Amino acid sequence: MLVPDWDDKYSVHNIRIDKQHQKLFEIAKHAANLIHKQVDSNEIKGVLLELFEYMKVHFRDEEMYMESIGYPRLAEHHEIHKDIINQVTDLVQNVKYDFKQKLAIITRDWLVDHIMKEDMRIEQWYHDYKESQALDGDIDANIKMEQKSEIAHFYKCDCRKSFRVLETVHQKILGGQTYHCKKCRAQIVFVKDAPL
Repeated sequence: MLVPDWDDKYSVHNIRIDKQHQKLFEIAKHAANLIHKQVDSNEIKGVLLELFEYMKVHFRDEEMYMESIGYPRLAEHHEIHKDIINQVTDLVQNVKYDFKQKLAIITRDWLVDHIMKEDMRIEQWYHDYKESQALDGDIDANIKMEQKSEIAHFYKCDCRKSFRVLETVHQKILGGQTYHCKKCRAQIVFVKDAPL
């Protein structure tokens, strides 16, 4: 199994988390190299224990980071972390049986699916959130945001201009924040959800 090298495209733009991800890429690459070599179970077990201990620290720090930015899928992400820890625990405890295949699965599923997919969702959400924060009451800037994985909602104003608003901004409006049309200066009002 080929483990990719760290690349800035995997960055979540948090120095501590990015450094931890880089270290996890290194450990995973080392583990992947062992899959193709004749090694004894103690060497594999050593790498697994290193991975296991580092993952626990990383998951704790990553969850603290998600909490600090108000990431809405923290509970779901925490469950994914628990599942990974359980998989690695099982692998360490049963290193005598199919350890190379299990190591390949953990390395692929965790590195590829978790860091490169799940953790990138945190970055995308935070990026969208920061952009919506930058709106500071100016809804026209929201039109420029691409619709990613969020639900969009339609709003209108007195001059009948339509606005596509992402879920994060929609929730702020429901919470009492107001946004106004630049043209007519009227407060925008909800019309309907965008079609999928």
